[in-house]
Amino acid sequence: MNLFRIEPGTRWLFCFTHPDDELSILAWMRRLVRGGAEVYSGWSVSNPIRESESRAVMEMVGVPQKNLVFHSLPDGKLCSHLEELVQKWEKVVREVAPHRIVVGAFECGHLDHDSTNFAVNQARESLGKTSLPIFEVPFYHTYLTRIPVINRFADDEGEEIIALTEEEQKIKIRASRMYRSQRIGLYLTGYTLLKTLSLRPVRLYATERMRLQTHDNFFEPNLPAELAEKVKRSEKWKQWLEAMKRYAEKHSRVGSF
Repeated sequence: MNLFRIEPGTRWLFCFTHPDDELSILAWMRRLVRGGAEVYSGWSVSNPIRESESRAVMEMVGVPQKNLVFHSLPDGKLCSHLEELVQKWEKVVREVAPHRIVVGAFECGHLDHDSTNFAVNQARESLGKTSLPIFEVPFYHTYLTRIPVINRFADDEGEEIIALTEEEQKIKIRASRMYRSQRIGLYLTGYTLLKTLSLRPVRLYATERMRLQTHDNFFEPNLPAELAEKVKRSEKWKQWLEAMKRYAEKHSRVGSF
C-alpha cells in the first residue's frame, strides 16, 4: 500500500494533539497542498499563543486557515476528558468527510497523544466509517525514560518512508524555530547532538514516515513485547487503564476497544 500517494481532490485530515506535533509530517502536508489535495488539520490541546504559532506554520505550508480547528482542551489532562474529546473529533470527521486520516501513533509516549489516537479511532467507529483508513506518524515513545525515542516507531513493521528534499529540510528547520513558546527547535537540535555523541546518529529533518494503523486494542500497549511489559508496570499505564475502564463502562463495552 502506497501511503504517500497524492491524488488531487483527496481530503486529508491531520489530527494532532499539541501545536508543534505537525512538525513530524510537515513536508508531506506541504506536498499534498502543492499536489492539489485538500488538507485539514486539528489539535486537541491548545492555547492562544500556541494556536498562533501553528497557524503561522500552516500558512507557510499552504494549508488554508479555514481548514484549521483548535479544541483547546487542557494540556496533560486529556485522559480525564475522553468523552468530550471523542465528541469534538466526531464533529470534525463528520464535517470534513476525509478520505484519509493521519494521527500520532499510539505508542505510550504521552498520555495526551494516546488519548487523541483513541478519540479519533472512536470517532471513526461511532460514525460508521470503519473502512476509512487511519495512518499513524511517530512522535516519540515511551514515557519510561527522560529522553524518549523521537520520530521513530517502536516497531518499524509496515512503515513507509519518504526522503525529504534539501528545500523541505530547510522548511522544517525554519518551522521548528517558529514555535517560540516551546523551543522545540533547540530540543531537536540537542537530541540530534546527543544521538550523534552516543554513536547512534539520527537525521530528524531528512525523512518522514507513516504506517497504517492496525492496532485497535487500547487495553494493550502497541509496542514490542519486552517494552510493552515494562510499560504495563508504569504508573502512567495504570492511569491510562483507569481512563479506558471509565470510558468503556460508560459505553457498556467493558474490556474492549
